Amino acid sequence: MLRYIIKRTLETILVLFLVVTLVFILLRGVGDPSKLLVSPEGSYEDIQNIKASLGLDKPIFIQYTDYIKGIVTGDFGNSFYYNQPVMDLIKEQLPATLILALVSLAIAVPLAILSGIIAAVKRNTIWDNIVTTFSIAGRSMPTFWLGLLLVLIFSVFNQILPPSGYGSWRQLIMPAITLSAGLCASTARMTRASMLEILRQDYMTTARAKGVFEKKVIFHHGLRNAMLSVITMLGLQIGQLLCGSVVVETIFAWPGVGRLMVNAILSYDYPLVQASALVMAVIFALINFITDMLYTVIDPRIQYN
Repeated sequence: MLRYIIKRTLETILVLFLVVTLVFILLRGVGDPSKLLVSPEGSYEDIQNIKASLGLDKPIFIQYTDYIKGIVTGDFGNSFYYNQPVMDLIKEQLPATLILALVSLAIAVPLAILSGIIAAVKRNTIWDNIVTTFSIAGRSMPTFWLGLLLVLIFSVFNQILPPSGYGSWRQLIMPAITLSAGLCASTARMTRASMLEILRQDYMTTARAKGVFEKKVIFHHGLRNAMLSVITMLGLQIGQLLCGSVVVETIFAWPGVGRLMVNAILSYDYPLVQASALVMAVIFALINFITDMLYTVIDPRIQYN
């Protein structure tokens, strides 16, 4: 187990290094932030002075070296646009993103697993058709379209929920539903497919022949074995959940890291974009690591030697 943890840690460090390098290269090719920070009446000398103050007049290799040194020492620099330490801005916005992601998970995962079980047990019935239809619809609808549709129905036409903002549970409902829709649909379909395969196994028939209650057969023998593939997909989907929060937070004016990153990209705020991307990558890597560890809990036959 220790060797596996060390191996995964080294692999994660390599992935994070590639992420920060790729983000650094791409940002330098999209635009010059000094031109946005100078007034329209500013001269060429004003632009050069701003570049010098931001350290953008240095050679690319020197900028990259300074950036890596900053990551190692925990100093991500100051935001060009907000003129504040980057990590202070992220720490301020990260709780809102985590709240949105956790509530979306709390909505999507139980509902999806229960729906997938019902669809598998009631195969080729109206319940199976309903779950399949909603799963296809949930995966087909773009996140931004669903968010705008909810705003149109519940805020513009009926004034039931606030269209944006942060602070009350009513402002959380539409963003959480929008963000959880795709995850719920994918998980429900995967649970259904996995359960259908498990229900045909001989040990399920044997358990029924021994007189085990049907609920215990389904949830103890069936669901536990079906969860391996579901957890694998959930690990990937949770990472996409964080990526999807960028769109959702922008639509609903939710003050999270996703919206902060969008504003940073639009203003060519190099330090803020780089730090936000690194935080997202670290969370994604951590989720994948936890997913791997859960395999041994669900199936004791799996050993990391």
